[in-house]
Amino acid sequence: MTPSQLVQHFRENQNGNKTLKTVFRNQFLGKFELEELEGLIISCEKEIAKRAQAEIDARIQWLESQGYTVSK
Repeated sequence: MTPSQLVQHFRENQNGNKTLKTVFRNQFLGKFELEELEGLIISCEKEIAKRAQAEIDARIQWLESQGYTVSK
């Protein structure tokens, strides 16, 4: 299974609010050990932080292109 196929499979098993359907969650996540699930959480949190920083950087760049000075 390729990464894009895995993503598609996850998307097909999401509820309207983007959480995983209960049956899929129980059948899929139930196969992992606790330590593996904690590792997945850490990886997801790192990816979220990376994307959030990229969004911040893009907005700072846009503001600076408009002539604003941005400081923290």
